[in-house]
Amino acid sequence: MKTKLLYVIVSSEKDIYLEQGYVSMFSAKMLMPECHITILTDAKTADTFTGIRKEEIKHADEIVKIELDPNLPAQKRSRLLKTNARNYVDGDFLFIDCDTIVVKDLSDIDDESHALCACWDSHSDFEHNPYRDLCIGDAKKIGLDISNEKVYFNSGVMLVKDNEQTRGFYKSWNENYLKGYEKGVSMDQPSLEKTNIELGYPIHKLEPEWNCELKHGIRYLKDAYIVHYLCTNPSRSNDKQLFLLNEKDVFLKIKETGTIPPEIIEVIKDPFKGIAEVTHCFAGKEINFFHTLTYSFFIKRFLEKGKDMGMERLLSMYSKIKSR
Repeated sequence: MKTKLLYVIVSSEKDIYLEQGYVSMFSAKMLMPECHITILTDAKTADTFTGIRKEEIKHADEIVKIELDPNLPAQKRSRLLKTNARNYVDGDFLFIDCDTIVVKDLSDIDDESHALCACWDSHSDFEHNPYRDLCIGDAKKIGLDISNEKVYFNSGVMLVKDNEQTRGFYKSWNENYLKGYEKGVSMDQPSLEKTNIELGYPIHKLEPEWNCELKHGIRYLKDAYIVHYLCTNPSRSNDKQLFLLNEKDVFLKIKETGTIPPEIIEVIKDPFKGIAEVTHCFAGKEINFFHTLTYSFFIKRFLEKGKDMGMERLLSMYSKIKSR
């Protein structure tokens, strides 16, 4: 495989981002021992690579350390590196978010002819994206109307060839991110969308198997190259997460020992083994309900009190009256 794998890691002892990256890098080396892995990090994070944390970066072939203001929030330091990665790292790379596992040899990416590629966010066109309203709202904050856009890209996996065009794209993305941050938008995807529009849509579509967003992409899991389990947005109040790697305790054990447990190795071999024993799939308009304040209110009430029999009786009575 000629294309580098690139991870951006900004982390401290207080989080699990390094442990997530460790698992993802382990999975890549498990399937492709000869692949080249680059870690792009900041000096504050690099200073923590001692003891067990040094063990957790052992699969990296190259570490690129950038001096950033150590007083900046970790999230901002991470986004500053991510949105300007092309100008910090030489050579073609496949950027991969840390909350991922590689489950298939990635060598086919060398055959991609386009210089800049990403998958559609949530595996849908923008009209049906479950986060559409949120995306439109963030875009408005940075002076952009995307209500008529057809596509919105996910930045979790991006193929980026090394040329003048992509370096210019990342320079603009970084500038747009900083402008958006000043307006209260901390996510990097709104500024990615803005940059793509401003520069004439240079991003090309990667097939969904390259960035299988597990919460939205069960359809692509069987043929996935990379499983993106989206550790940033699991249900915090639920007692059981969708996927093994959405469980924080898994990474806390790795943090203690510096070793990858057998159950994770089994999930790398067969990602279906990481899915919770009991699940319930939804599609179409029903998905939108799970992104409303109404859902948040009722699920919180349900989880705090168990099945609310008073509410159940009231709704049952209403249903019977309506059906008459």
